[in-house]
Amino acid sequence: MSLLDDLVVQTAVFPLLAGLVGVGLLRFAAGPARGRRLAAAGVALAFLAAYALIVGVPALPPPSSMGRLFWSAVAGVVLGVAADLAGLEPKRGSLLVGVWLTAALAWVAYPVLPGGLPTVTAAVVLVAAAWFALSRTASHGVAGAATPGVVLLAAALGVGGVALVGASASVAQLAFALAAATGGLLLWNWPVEHHGWGTAGQAALGILVLLAAALTFFSSAPAEALVAVLPAFFADRLRDRLPLPETAFGRAAGTVALTVIAVVPAVAAVGIALLLSVGTEASGY
Repeated sequence: MSLLDDLVVQTAVFPLLAGLVGVGLLRFAAGPARGRRLAAAGVALAFLAAYALIVGVPALPPPSSMGRLFWSAVAGVVLGVAADLAGLEPKRGSLLVGVWLTAALAWVAYPVLPGGLPTVTAAVVLVAAAWFALSRTASHGVAGAATPGVVLLAAALGVGGVALVGASASVAQLAFALAAATGGLLLWNWPVEHHGWGTAGQAALGILVLLAAALTFFSSAPAEALVAVLPAFFADRLRDRLPLPETAFGRAAGTVALTVIAVVPAVAAVGIALLLSVGTEASGY
């Protein structure tokens, strides 16, 4: 067995290093202005590399929903990078990503649509949650990559944990890989922020929503527990209430505090998933 076949390497080490290298290369290759916005694309690119390592590159046209997820993610990254190169303002970029994400959700989930009332309800909740998350991170990303990056990392851990409880190994691995790739971006932005979030960063968030959709529609995991992750997108409001000094140390400490606050809803989601799966075949435990 090669090193790249190791579960920990595939899920954590490889995407973390890929994110770290990808963010750095984009930042320095694109120059100070464009590179600052494009750097977050390294997260999504690292995820795609991790997907290829864990699952393999799917055929085109894709025969499965996970394959459609991969190619939707590719389209989202291309769209995000193009928008950042064109200098599209954050709100318009988020609107563009929202349109892509809505179409991608429909493509990924179309085998089960329209379905019954529970399926339609889940689809509506996913679309609403996607637009909500994009609106929150769009306002965060103007200042820098740390706040939206921390929230994405925490939310990805929540999705991965719920998938693990539901014995959905592929979604769990990919969600944890996305969290690790985001960690690569955050290492560049702590204790001092150097990068923006950009439209490509919003596309990385969209990939997490697609993973949540795959978990919801194509697994027996208690996906309703994922709703508990949403308060993580308000973690910055609690962080801002802390009596931290307006200094470099205060900003660095604020990022640490934000991480702790944002992870709490993710842990709660996993706990709820455990409770909902007790005594069912969905539980991986």
